[in-house]
Amino acid sequence: MSDPFANSVGSLGTASLLTHLNIAQVAIEEYITASPEVEVTSLREQIRDLSAITTSLNLLATRERRRPTARPDASSVSDLVHLHSVVGSATIIIEECTSFVRPLASSLRNIIHERDAIVYATSETRLGKQAWFSETLEALNVRTKILEILFSAMDLLYIKNDKDEDGNFSANAHSVSSVLHYQISLADQKLHSNSKHATTSIRNAIAAAKGVTMHVPVSTANKHFIVVRPSRTYYTGREGAMARLRAAFDDPTFSGQKRFVVYGLGGSGKTELALRYAENHINNFWGIFFVDGSSRKAATASYSEIATIGGAEPNEKAGKGWLATRDLPWLLIIDNVDDDQVQLDDLLPLAARGNILVTSRNPGLKVYGNVGDRYLELLPMEVEEANELILKAAEEPSPWTKVLKESANEICKSLGYLPLALIHAAKAILDGLCSWDGPTGYMVFHKRKKDQIRRDRLNRRDRSHSRSRRVLDEDNINVFASYELLYESLLKIGSEEQRFQDAVELLHVFSYFHFQNIRLDILINAAVVPLKESDLREADAKELEALLRKLSRTPRKSWSLCLRELAFALRRYLDTTPPLPSALRNVDGLSREAFEDEVHVRLGAALSVLLKKSLIMRQDKAEGRYSMHPLVHEWVRDRPEMPTSEQSLWCQVATTTLTKAIFLPPYGDSESDRSFRRELLPHIIHVRSCQAIIKRRLSDNRMFRKSLWPVREAKDTTGRFQADQSARFSRVYSECGLFNEALQLQRQTRAFLLQTLGEEHPVSIQLTFLLTGTLWELSRITEATDLQRRSLQLCLDTLGEDHPLTLSVLNLLGSALYMKGRWAEATRLLLRAFEKMTSLYGPDHERTLKVQRDLGRVYFRQMEYEKATEYHRIAWEGMKKRLGEHHLETLTSLEDYAMSFLRYEEAEPPDPERTKQRLLESHDHMELVLTQRRKQLGKEQPYTLLATLYLARVKSALGQHDVAERMMREGIPIGERNLGEDHTGVLSAKAHYARVLIQLGRYEEAEERLSVLAQKPQYRKTSDEDGDHPDRIAAMWFLVECLEKQGKFEQARGVCEEIVVALREIGGNGLGSKHKFASIVHRKIGKLEGMADSHLLD
Repeated sequence: MSDPFANSVGSLGTASLLTHLNIAQVAIEEYITASPEVEVTSLREQIRDLSAITTSLNLLATRERRRPTARPDASSVSDLVHLHSVVGSATIIIEECTSFVRPLASSLRNIIHERDAIVYATSETRLGKQAWFSETLEALNVRTKILEILFSAMDLLYIKNDKDEDGNFSANAHSVSSVLHYQISLADQKLHSNSKHATTSIRNAIAAAKGVTMHVPVSTANKHFIVVRPSRTYYTGREGAMARLRAAFDDPTFSGQKRFVVYGLGGSGKTELALRYAENHINNFWGIFFVDGSSRKAATASYSEIATIGGAEPNEKAGKGWLATRDLPWLLIIDNVDDDQVQLDDLLPLAARGNILVTSRNPGLKVYGNVGDRYLELLPMEVEEANELILKAAEEPSPWTKVLKESANEICKSLGYLPLALIHAAKAILDGLCSWDGPTGYMVFHKRKKDQIRRDRLNRRDRSHSRSRRVLDEDNINVFASYELLYESLLKIGSEEQRFQDAVELLHVFSYFHFQNIRLDILINAAVVPLKESDLREADAKELEALLRKLSRTPRKSWSLCLRELAFALRRYLDTTPPLPSALRNVDGLSREAFEDEVHVRLGAALSVLLKKSLIMRQDKAEGRYSMHPLVHEWVRDRPEMPTSEQSLWCQVATTTLTKAIFLPPYGDSESDRSFRRELLPHIIHVRSCQAIIKRRLSDNRMFRKSLWPVREAKDTTGRFQADQSARFSRVYSECGLFNEALQLQRQTRAFLLQTLGEEHPVSIQLTFLLTGTLWELSRITEATDLQRRSLQLCLDTLGEDHPLTLSVLNLLGSALYMKGRWAEATRLLLRAFEKMTSLYGPDHERTLKVQRDLGRVYFRQMEYEKATEYHRIAWEGMKKRLGEHHLETLTSLEDYAMSFLRYEEAEPPDPERTKQRLLESHDHMELVLTQRRKQLGKEQPYTLLATLYLARVKSALGQHDVAERMMREGIPIGERNLGEDHTGVLSAKAHYARVLIQLGRYEEAEERLSVLAQKPQYRKTSDEDGDHPDRIAAMWFLVECLEKQGKFEQARGVCEEIVVALREIGGNGLGSKHKFASIVHRKIGKLEGMADSHLLD
């Protein structure tokens, strides 16, 4: 009986193709002799590859024809179906190859003859320029690969039933099966990228080969698994990262060598992820190999080991070459490519095959990724993943209790969810060195051990310790070991290269900032703000000189003031310049523009160094924001080798950097400047807390220092730099609504200025402006007015009544008196300031417009509503023209204009339609104000809360009482938390909230609230002893309304009588009784008496 296998394979048609291939090869050699072009060399290699596979197929066919071999089950129906399909496809592909090869010889000889005819070769006669060449070369390449696949399929069908002694598939069958799967995968990728070759015959051939694999057990037998170590048994999480790796390396559409890069902070688990991926997908790869990329020497040793496995000479070149020639799928992990001296290009095998997974701290290596997402930044773990990791690593039996999980979460949070740190924490707990929480908890243990190691190293007692003690120390700080190595490498190179020295300095500075949102602007501004400020001061001095020439009497400095200024200048000259990072020092005296350019270049180079080491991370590339992992942040700041004196130095450098980035008022008043300063607050808070810690350490060091003589404790004093720092930092605190902190710093600065320059010096008076403004925000109006009255007197005595500084004090004092209810005096002072500023600056100047706005406020309180509205309109339009629509001063003026439409009582009943239109206009204006303040100041800043209150009041006036109630109810607790329960703004908000409750019919709740708000002691900070406060009177008036709606006419009349008494006291000297509101109250009393009598009759 004939063998079906022999019958099928014996008629492939290879003989004809081999004949034409031999003819083509002869023609190619002739062509090369005549013109050795690159293109003909490529054609020769392709013809040789096609000849090789055709010869193999021909040998198989010849063997089966001459000496058929009986195979077990060879004639099974399934095998015969697949065999006929494969052979049929091979026959068609061979015929197609013949059609491409047959004309090759004549085409090549025609080119040679054409050249001989014209004596020399032209570009048109080059092989690469022939229209048929590229198509023929590509077509033969694809079909050669397909024939190799079909040959493997035949081979697998021939040997698939071979079994070993245990009845399992033979190693040879496993190997051929793996090769076939890999060949099909590569062909799919190639055809996906170049679909024009995916002809029907090609697709049918691949389908035939795939059909064989469906009936042959798939076994990518992993022959080599060479890694540095197995992954941890408690490996947890990272499912998203693993999925991205899997998707990248499983991509069937990609042809060529696949590369993927995982980068991230040291200790983030990059190596662990790579090892776990290799273990999970071991059967996807014939070989998995590992190269240690931490140094050139280590990489060479790794490749030498790979070469030895392959039976080649043990060197790097041989190892790469052996991998590059493997047809079976392999994975190469190149780990820890962190060293600047190691170039990844040198570590990659030169091959169009294989899968390479790179891990590094350097994000710059992500450009080498070429498959899937190309790269992955491995960030700290998710909360739940981190908790599970630390609990598993500590071998805590599950299920875990809620208390245990909460304790684990606290440790994870404090360690920044960094896997390596979590593992070491778990090990300490597992070894019984500490517990999960409490006095013996890990965080207490960690701090104590870190402090102990720090003291021991600084005191050089390490050498006397036992080996076990050293090991214990290392176990507890080795989470920082990799960072220390990186730092030392920066120091070493920094002695030779500026960018590395700059990187070290920036690293130290950043460690005293908050670890998040470190803006490049901070550093740039620290360099250029002093120069800008100097230019602005010079311009202001010229402007002041021009203004003073307008005055009838030019002020002259006293001799004592001149001497104090001279002493101050001398002290400034002799003072040591506060330290700054080298990159921010203008040592060459460059112009501002040139210096700023140089700073950008140096900072860019230094930041690039830190990014490559993953010592910092890019938080937002577009806006130049960076961050540090909390553990790196802590390590740089508290390195065991760093003495407290050096810590103090770097803390001062960071403090100086922040200080110099801030403009002193009134400069830097744009929206972007204010936004920048708000983002400085976390950095200022952190650096000041570090200052306090270092100060305590230095004090402790002095206390325990051994000395032959007692050391006298130095007293805390505020110097020029500290005073400057306090003033600038106070501006940030104030703009963020932290007025108590701002007040403390401003008092320190003022005390220094009074001591050195005297209270009458203009700088001291200007600082007093800041101080009184802060007191005003804290509702400490009486303190503010006392200081302002003193400042006014000083200005009058030394500068004269027309001096710009005197007029500014007049304006501020008038505004403060208006807040206290002393409207007559406020009006007199503000009118005086308005007249003189109009004369000095002109009516459109910002300072004149501010006074006009303050006058509008006074007129509104005096119930001269139309006049107030007009003043506010002029101020708003002037500010908008001068400063822009969204400037904070413009928004304040718009706010006053919008709220001037909300009026308590008017002499004549207003037109309802006109009132509604005005309220709608007011609503639009207040929405704009609120939106911009949220954007520029933040949601919880006091002036944002004020805009929220005002918008709610407008909504209530429009009948939207429910919306108004919700807005006020949500805002009041924030105001109480940030400003205090007795702040004027908070009390006013509560009163207006109660009024909304009245509109909603919630009378009892409103009455209870207003009864408390009507008590006088709550307003003691904002009113004089002989006066009352307008906001208390407003609360009492709302209470009258509430009582009246409940029919409590007698109680309402009693409250009105209290209002009459309060009006006599407001403003002092009984001036309040002449206010327009007094007559309104008296009319209300008469009305209530009539209603009470009527109620009794009923």
